[in-house]
Amino acid sequence: MSLLSISLVLFLIMDPIGNVSSFLFMVRGIEPKRQAQILVREMLIALLTMMAFNFLGEYIFNLLELSETTVRISSGVILFLVALQILFPTLDGYRENLPQEEPFIIPLAIPLIAGPSLLATIMLYAHMEESQPLMLGAILIAWAAAVAVLLSSRYLFRALGPNGLMACEKLMGMVLILLAIQRFLDGIYQFIADLNA
Repeated sequence: MSLLSISLVLFLIMDPIGNVSSFLFMVRGIEPKRQAQILVREMLIALLTMMAFNFLGEYIFNLLELSETTVRISSGVILFLVALQILFPTLDGYRENLPQEEPFIIPLAIPLIAGPSLLATIMLYAHMEESQPLMLGAILIAWAAAVAVLLSSRYLFRALGPNGLMACEKLMGMVLILLAIQRFLDGIYQFIADLNA
């Protein structure tokens, strides 16, 4: 996979546009300068978590001796489930049960940004991608783009409104569906190729 494609997938799973409303809800009543400080702190925590899982993932997959086919199909299934959550949110989701106080690690850094689906995807990609610098670069690019979006939360909310933000989020979910199906089919093709080898 290319640097751009990995970065895009990670950015879409982070879903910063979908988290704009949640972030603004959690920091309402707090002055803008303090809001930015909270966001940077939470995003740095999320970044450290992502980096840890990037290195942990390769170790786990090597330890379990999982095949490339398994990794590809698993990543497709995970991406598909993430996309379904974006397209069809449930009442017991994280965003529907946000705390009333200032966020600290939970729920903004984890799980809204660095959630189980993102961390699992990073572990899978870390195993699939041989170039560690490329993987680290993709994580940093996706993270920086998410920071930029969330730092612009107030402006985005004013410009797009709740309906516009929801439409953007659904669009991201549709793109993830396409990526998930492609990844799943790649795994199936590889499985068939391995059988015929």
